[in-house]
Amino acid sequence: MPVYGVAPRPFVEGAVTRPAPVAFSVGVPSRAPHRVETAFVFSGGGNRGACQVGMLRALCERGIFPDLVVGSSIGAVNAAFFAGEPTLEGTYLAAEMWRAVATNDVFPKGRLHGSWRFVERREAVYPIEGLRRVVHSFLRFDRLEDSLVPLTIVATRLDDGVEEWLTEGPALEAVLASAALPAIFPAVECEGGRYIDGGVVDNTPLSVALAAGARRIYVLLCGGVNSRPIDSERPYEALLVAFGLSIRTRLRRDLATVPDDVDVIVLEQSGVEEILWQDFSHTEELLERGYLDARVVLDRVERLRAERGGTRSVTRWWSRSSGRPPLSRKGPRADRCL
Repeated sequence: MPVYGVAPRPFVEGAVTRPAPVAFSVGVPSRAPHRVETAFVFSGGGNRGACQVGMLRALCERGIFPDLVVGSSIGAVNAAFFAGEPTLEGTYLAAEMWRAVATNDVFPKGRLHGSWRFVERREAVYPIEGLRRVVHSFLRFDRLEDSLVPLTIVATRLDDGVEEWLTEGPALEAVLASAALPAIFPAVECEGGRYIDGGVVDNTPLSVALAAGARRIYVLLCGGVNSRPIDSERPYEALLVAFGLSIRTRLRRDLATVPDDVDVIVLEQSGVEEILWQDFSHTEELLERGYLDARVVLDRVERLRAERGGTRSVTRWWSRSSGRPPLSRKGPRADRCL
């Protein structure tokens, strides 16, 4: 049983009831009427989320499709897109969506724009309307429960810090709530509550898939399990580095607590740590890297399964044996993110 993110009430999986005694989270992970065999878990990672679309392409080309999709932060955006078009063709459409997004679409600059906006007396640096337009343009369903594949969105309830697993209600507001990075975007009102980025409490919601009873989980990361922290030169950069360490530590802890009868295949993306958080110029490279790196991992999994006669591999996680060289960053060091 994972350490964090356990639903407070039993989750009914067909005729099986799974008790969940620890109340760290709120929500039911899946509405699927059948057993959840395969789940896709999309992590947060901001503009690096384009790599997840490449990973999806590699999965779909092999005929690997989920019974449940789970997303947090930018992972919620990609998960929602795929849940509305869960096909190989859908991954091509998602890639086109990412290619069309420019920095100013999501982070619009006003007449007076600069680092001083981070210390103004205001809730956030940017309005969320730009992100709202982007998400609204590709959503194929109005409510979460109408997605073609069962979808769970993870968001952080601002009033008390509870991790909520959203499976019903307005889809647009749920996705925006999960992607509302504190200080960058304002909190989002949804179903009577105020929410911020799901990555604050669970950037890689593996626990949701485990609670749903998934036997094989593909984790689509926008970074690496053991990524090296970037060097910091300013106090606020040190805070960002610490947040990144917290995210990766939680992920490693969750991976270490996966039951022995569950396969977890982690698709990592190396060499992306120094991309500026508002830089969308690397989208094409991220799409390609995500696709190629995922193929390496999936080929390895297939070889192992073939060696074992098609039996389950009971794998904790897979990753590339060597990382790619980092993508070149643009702009001053002060703008680097996690």
